[in-house]
Amino acid sequence: MSFSRARLPDTLVPQSMEPHAPAPRIHILPAALADQIAAGEVVERPASVAKELCENAVDAGARRVDTEIEAGGRRLIRVVDDGCGMTAEEARLALQRHATSKIVAADDLWGLATFGFRGEALPSIAAVSRLTMRTKMAGATAGFRLLVEAGVETDAGEVGMAEGTQLEVRDLFFNTPARLKFLKSEATEAANVSEAVLRLALAHPEVHFRLRSNGRGALDLPPHRDMAERVRAALARRGARVLHEAEGEEGGIKVRAFLASPEEAAPGGRSTFLFVGRRFVRDRALLHALAQGYGELLEKGRYPLAALFVDVPGQELDINVHPQKLEVRFARPQEVYAAVRHVVARAVSRAPWLAVSPIRAYTLPPERAAEREDERPPPRGPARDRQEPLSPARPRSPGSNESYGSPLLPTLLRDEALPAAAEPAATGFFGGLLYIGQLRRTYLVCEGPSELVLVDQHAAHERIMFERLRVAHRQRAVVRQRLLFPIPIELDEVATAAAREEATVQALAELGFEVEAFGPKSMLLRAVPDLLKDVDPKPLLRDVLHRVAEGDSLRRAEENFEQVFATMACHGALRAGDIVAREAALTLLGQLDAVDLHSHCPHGRPVLLRMSIGEIEQRLGRT
Repeated sequence: MSFSRARLPDTLVPQSMEPHAPAPRIHILPAALADQIAAGEVVERPASVAKELCENAVDAGARRVDTEIEAGGRRLIRVVDDGCGMTAEEARLALQRHATSKIVAADDLWGLATFGFRGEALPSIAAVSRLTMRTKMAGATAGFRLLVEAGVETDAGEVGMAEGTQLEVRDLFFNTPARLKFLKSEATEAANVSEAVLRLALAHPEVHFRLRSNGRGALDLPPHRDMAERVRAALARRGARVLHEAEGEEGGIKVRAFLASPEEAAPGGRSTFLFVGRRFVRDRALLHALAQGYGELLEKGRYPLAALFVDVPGQELDINVHPQKLEVRFARPQEVYAAVRHVVARAVSRAPWLAVSPIRAYTLPPERAAEREDERPPPRGPARDRQEPLSPARPRSPGSNESYGSPLLPTLLRDEALPAAAEPAATGFFGGLLYIGQLRRTYLVCEGPSELVLVDQHAAHERIMFERLRVAHRQRAVVRQRLLFPIPIELDEVATAAAREEATVQALAELGFEVEAFGPKSMLLRAVPDLLKDVDPKPLLRDVLHRVAEGDSLRRAEENFEQVFATMACHGALRAGDIVAREAALTLLGQLDAVDLHSHCPHGRPVLLRMSIGEIEQRLGRT
């Protein structure tokens, strides 16, 4: 039996039977298209433009850099500096690709102390915008003005102006509309520009940086005496109360860091600023090394509010590995990371905030304890005392925070306030354990039928909080607690932008938060989730917003609310170092039986460690 080709389904037609398409011929791209492609590597968003122009100003010796943006930088980015300026010939040459004053030979790439060196920034920006350059050198009678549209010069001539350079970038991506679809909201793009300027300002305390957005002041950092003064002034905007300085050198690698308390750490590394040779970089291994320096004080997955400055010999550093110069390569990477860990760890061990960390004690409320003496039912087993909700006693050190009338301490959720699905189980593995005591204010020591069990109090409590928050949200049973006095909370630029999106406000409301705008860089908190009403709301809200800001908006993050719940649970849970009374420990164990996946916390850490009696006897030589 034979088939004609017309009868064969398309999916069964052999490739050899299809007509051959004409082979593409190699050709040179048109100059305008090549420029747009190159611009895609350098100009990702308005913040990329602001970064490049401000870096050029610093390279030109400017002592004052004023930046102004409109519509998040889409409509206008203007950078004015008082640097050395350029001649007319140099101005035109600066807009040619690979024109630079920084290097002549390949050897100049090693030990390079300037920012720009590729000669790609200005031509890339000009290729996707309407650019106006005004520049004047010291001693010149007049300045020079140059207009460029989509990479093509349209006008030029003399202009009266002060010494320095002024660059205006208008209508970014006007000739590449597809790129506009990838930009976020105006508020978010403006926040990214502010972040870019702040990063440069941190490393250059001698320069006055100002930023205005839609006519309003967004950033103003006047010249500071030294790096320490600039970092403290800048990070105070992020809520850093105390910054401890670390400094040291190992094997020619110099490390200097300014470290905030572990309590101010956040998920993600957005508030951790890494610099190599005063150049801001993104380096996961370097970020991890800094976090490791905090040791057990910093929970896994959280990163400190800190600024880290690393200097290595020039010949051991390759900065020519990323179009935006955001990545570097070390000749001795492991030695660099070790130096960071060691210097930070030594500083953390003597940090002043260690001495004021509050010791929190968890007991039953006195009135409930009195009831227990009169109404205690017969125990159901060796470890079954009456289950009571935990309640925190006041801290026993002066480091407590009582900003709105009660100790701001995490507490176990009261049983009567929980959804039915999260009620403690009548029997279970944890409830059947014989509680012995607390080890190093971190682990609950228990005896099982044939084993020793250590329960990590933070991981266990975090698991309980996580499950209850998740169930309450799923059942639309999140109860909010309105605050007697609203609390103003300072936020960084990115978190502020996220908090002001309508979708964010709505999703925060579903989580039990009520917020409203309060000034250019702060929010007013009017209500919190009732389940977390005893938690300090400031770091809690900052952490939730930082977690959310990693996506486009909180509404997008709603698809993965698990991370948000984990962040909230972490704030509400017991910590290592908290004192837990016997009754409170029994309550924790009983409630742990009621949740799913109680062997691990929401961040993946194990809740318990089990050691069989046989293993103990073997280790002690009794077998």
